[in-house]
Amino acid sequence: MFYNLIINYINKLTIDDIKKFSITNNIILNDNELNYIYNVIKKDYKLLLSNNYNIVFNNAKDYIDETKLKKIYNLFIDYRSKYLNYLN
Repeated sequence: MFYNLIINYINKLTIDDIKKFSITNNIILNDNELNYIYNVIKKDYKLLLSNNYNIVFNNAKDYIDETKLKKIYNLFIDYRSKYLNYLN
């Protein structure tokens, strides 16, 4: 059930949503970075939700500034650990 909620949220997700979330978390992304993250979330969400999520972050090194990527990764890990029980 929780997985379906995630899918529905991803389907409704916009670039503006990502931009607002990043600004709220003190991560200022340029348009290329925003588009990259948006496309990854839309296309690779199953990989992000799996135990192989590091593949996504390794690929992102070519598209997102290292400092920003570290902040994004730390946010991801925080939320992942908080909600991991709902994903299994």
